[in-house]
Amino acid sequence: MAKAVATIPRSRPSTARPQTRPATPKTVKPRTAEGRRAAKSPVARVVTRRDATTGMRRTIILASSVAVLAIAAMFLVVAFQTRIAETQMKIDKINAQIQAERDRFDALRLERSALRDPARLVAEATAMGMIPGSGTVFTTMDPSSVAAVLVSTGGVDPEYLSDSHDPLENYGAVKAMIGGRP
Repeated sequence: MAKAVATIPRSRPSTARPQTRPATPKTVKPRTAEGRRAAKSPVARVVTRRDATTGMRRTIILASSVAVLAIAAMFLVVAFQTRIAETQMKIDKINAQIQAERDRFDALRLERSALRDPARLVAEATAMGMIPGSGTVFTTMDPSSVAAVLVSTGGVDPEYLSDSHDPLENYGAVKAMIGGRP
């Protein structure tokens, strides 16, 4: 018994409902021995539409992940460079302050040396009514008087007897610091 199949010409779109179940891919059995060997091989396999879509999704996810990581790395580099620039600005500001204080020290030192100038001291003393001394006279002391003074004061402090303080010690340190300028 054969069924008769009527053919309907399709001039208009079909109003029939689409299938809700996706069509399963049909596997074709290889007819030759070579085809059977190729089918068993892990390298040669039939790629279905679903496998291709999954592979594309994985590729897109991997590429997106790499792009996000690259952008994050770039932002980290920019943040690091910004931090370096901020630190360098602080260092430059401190160096400028150090140079300003060195200049101030030099100015004060120059002012001090001008105030200690012997010619200026003589002029100031003369303006106050002082007169220069006429000469120097040394007197000799009796050793018993020196002994009496030592006994009455309880002796002399060893700090005053030592000659360890060099008055030019600071002068050399200052000269070394400013490079020999006056």
